Amino acid sequence: MKSLHEQIPGAAIPLETTWGRGPDGAVRDEAAGVMLIELMLATLVFLFVAAGGMRFLILQHQWAVRQENTAEAQQQIRGAMDFMERELGLAGFGLPEGEAGILAAGIQDVDFFANLHAAAAGLTVAAPPGQTGLTVHYDRGPEFFKEGKTIQICGWSYCERRTLARDGESDHLELTEGVAALFGPDSRIQVLNRVRYELRPMEGGPFKLMRSVDGGSNAVAEGLSSMELIYRDRGGQETMNLPDIRRIQIRLTAGPSGGTGTVRRLSNEIYLRNG
Repeated sequence: MKSLHEQIPGAAIPLETTWGRGPDGAVRDEAAGVMLIELMLATLVFLFVAAGGMRFLILQHQWAVRQENTAEAQQQIRGAMDFMERELGLAGFGLPEGEAGILAAGIQDVDFFANLHAAAAGLTVAAPPGQTGLTVHYDRGPEFFKEGKTIQICGWSYCERRTLARDGESDHLELTEGVAALFGPDSRIQVLNRVRYELRPMEGGPFKLMRSVDGGSNAVAEGLSSMELIYRDRGGQETMNLPDIRRIQIRLTAGPSGGTGTVRRLSNEIYLRNG
């Protein structure tokens, strides 16, 4: 008997199918079973590849977060150090030579006087004892002679500290209390800013560095892990005696937010301007 292809030229040749019987005697298509196994293997391979790709994406995201946290910690610790280097170096600036600019010294806080903006003026008319009004000319920073600011007036051999009763005028300063001694023309007047740096805990664990100037405060850095201040005398020996402090070593540590990233540490030693 002729085949279908022989009977009908051009007819499609059917695929060869392998048949068999199962344990129960039923006829089974063995090719379909092979295709099912291949499909399962392909699915398994796909799942392995997808899991690998997902793990790669997770690791890449974790790396990016770690880098971001490390950069943030570096920025915070660098900003804190810059502020403290600049202003602690001015401790005592505006005070008579040899007078201690450090008012309080702690491991995590420091309090000092400094003329932060180099605001200065000079008397043009002598001021007798008890006088509250001063006639002056400004050398620099007239805008920093504000009501409530502390100023220091120095003659040839003595100085006094007073508080401004109101903002400075073009050629006049008004004090809340009269001077106690006679100050001649060209006596020097400088603004004294009271500055304080202090490490305070934040809600949630890490610390923030607070900066206070004449009573107004703000945070200059957040996310710090620790701060240590070490005070040294002229010879480099550690001291807590305020008049002997000539150098301050600052040690700062910042941990990354979220607990991932690299811990950053900075250390520097500051020489006091009036030391």
